[in-house]
Amino acid sequence: PPEIYPVIGDVTDADRLRSTMEAYQPQIVFHAAAHKHVPLMEYNPCEAVKNNVIGTRTVAALSEEFGVERFIMISTDKAVRPSSVMGATKR
Repeated sequence: PPEIYPVIGDVTDADRLRSTMEAYQPQIVFHAAAHKHVPLMEYNPCEAVKNNVIGTRTVAALSEEFGVERFIMISTDKAVRPSSVMGATKR
């Protein structure tokens, strides 16, 4: 049966992600990294970009590099018509 290895880490840490993917050779990656509070991202837009744009790019690129079959991104409905920094970084 398939095994599930939940991993908690910084999505912008390419070295950690690479070593994790080397160790587990995942077929599916669920990317659920997020900051929960929209108002906090309004005051910290660089952190929103770092996590939501750079982090997502890093996880997606390494998933492609390691031949991951499915990359599933769990996101927010706030990206449809963004009215906030967080929503804009999720588009």
